[in-house]
Amino acid sequence: MGGALGRGAAGRLALEALGGAGRCAVTPLRLALIRADDHHHRYLESLLAGRFDLALVVVEPEAARAAALRRHGRYRDWFYHLYHRCRRALTGKDAYRRQYFAHTPELWADPGPRRLRVRSVNEDAVVDALRAVFVDVVVIIGCSALSRATLAAAGPLVINVHDGFLPYYRGDHGFFFAVYDRRFDRIGATIHRADPDVDTGELIEVVRPQVRGDELPEQLNCRADLLAIHRLAGWLEILERGGELPSYAQPPVGRTYRIRDRGPAHDLRYFLRRCLRTAGPSRDCIGERRASSLEGAMR
Repeated sequence: MGGALGRGAAGRLALEALGGAGRCAVTPLRLALIRADDHHHRYLESLLAGRFDLALVVVEPEAARAAALRRHGRYRDWFYHLYHRCRRALTGKDAYRRQYFAHTPELWADPGPRRLRVRSVNEDAVVDALRAVFVDVVVIIGCSALSRATLAAAGPLVINVHDGFLPYYRGDHGFFFAVYDRRFDRIGATIHRADPDVDTGELIEVVRPQVRGDELPEQLNCRADLLAIHRLAGWLEILERGGELPSYAQPPVGRTYRIRDRGPAHDLRYFLRRCLRTAGPSRDCIGERRASSLEGAMR
């Protein structure tokens, strides 16, 4: 089943027809973005704002998701959330990602699109905002799973950018466990249709970065995310010109990983494995990695 333009484009095309417009110009695709607040999420917003009509941006901060875990009594998940936040800060992973996705201009900081900052993407305010803007496509990245009510308000085409190679690595830590399992053939980010379950919607494309085998999971994660973000923009441009998106059902394989499924024991074991290997970590610079990734995305 291919993708089709939603309510926004249908309404604008009808108005053009009533006005007798015979123009052949492409109607700008009207988008909404629902995201978390990591560096690559902001990079995606800037890219979409620069290329399309970005009518609504909903931001669900990481801190709000952590607070919700504690508020709902999910203390184990909350503890692991704090563990991974501290791990990323202390090991330089967060700084690496910030530098990798640095960009100018930072269009995500402009006040142009309507911006809604929420504690949960499934609040009534999000449902009301989605119903009010009439967009063609809703893009989501890094946020909580959408409820059925939020999905219904979002319209028929909701696209997720997932950190992992579907269907094998659903949920969290997709790149870490692919490297941990030594499944370098299953390293990638996935563009897929969203549904009420966790990362089970129909596939649009699995984006696979270059892999040499000596990289850290964070390096592969950033490389694949950059490729997937630009590939998504390419698919949206095809949709804008009247094309359709591919759509493939996921086979019933793989596993869903929770945030708690990666703990200190996994990180220690992985660290010791790397220490025992003869090959050291990759020494190429961030600029070279980004240039290589973007070159691959444009092919």
